[in-house]
Amino acid sequence: MSTFNHQAIVDRLTQDRLSSYLAATAGDVRAAVELYDWNTQVGAALYEDLGRLEVIFRNAIDASLVAHGQTRAWSQVWYRRQQLFAGRPGRRAWGDIEAARRRATRRGRPEVHGQVVAELSFGFWRFLCTSHYLTSLWVPALATAFPGHPDAGDPRLVRADVDDRVQRLHFLRDRIAHHEPIHQRNLQRDHEEYLDVIGWICADSLTWVSSASRTLTVIGDRP
Repeated sequence: MSTFNHQAIVDRLTQDRLSSYLAATAGDVRAAVELYDWNTQVGAALYEDLGRLEVIFRNAIDASLVAHGQTRAWSQVWYRRQQLFAGRPGRRAWGDIEAARRRATRRGRPEVHGQVVAELSFGFWRFLCTSHYLTSLWVPALATAFPGHPDAGDPRLVRADVDDRVQRLHFLRDRIAHHEPIHQRNLQRDHEEYLDVIGWICADSLTWVSSASRTLTVIGDRP
């Protein structure tokens, strides 16, 4: 088994970065480094699940908007209809769409619907859940992306619940991506919340993610 000077690791990571770990372990340097390692491991497990959530989530939103456009006989795909993105939040979303289209078509590639959708960040989809889009998108279309929600007949309640959970999950994903501490969070609740969202979209997807997830096992291994 490898041995190393734990204080040297504290110096490499910095006292500031390890402050929450040291506080959680009553200043025990060895225990703080072990907790830091576990934080990385549980973050990786959560990131796997959140990656599955993101793809399922964005494809469900996209499918609902495509179906809505078909019923309205739109001549353009939803992400090319600027009128759907009014106001300041809409202008930001439209900028994200234009940037995604540029990335999807760089080096002369033809524009492919699925590639444009994939180029849009989780943040873009998360902000489509805000109340700004209740009347324009959620009432006519987006609520149908969550048929398993217990209040599936009420777009207002569906939007509020999805927004509530996805806002926190987006924040969690950013914390993990920036190697920030998440050991103080209720990770069990985080796990339940993204399973809620996936289950509202598709029962089979919920079974798949639940069976593939390592998260609860890693949570149980906390030092």
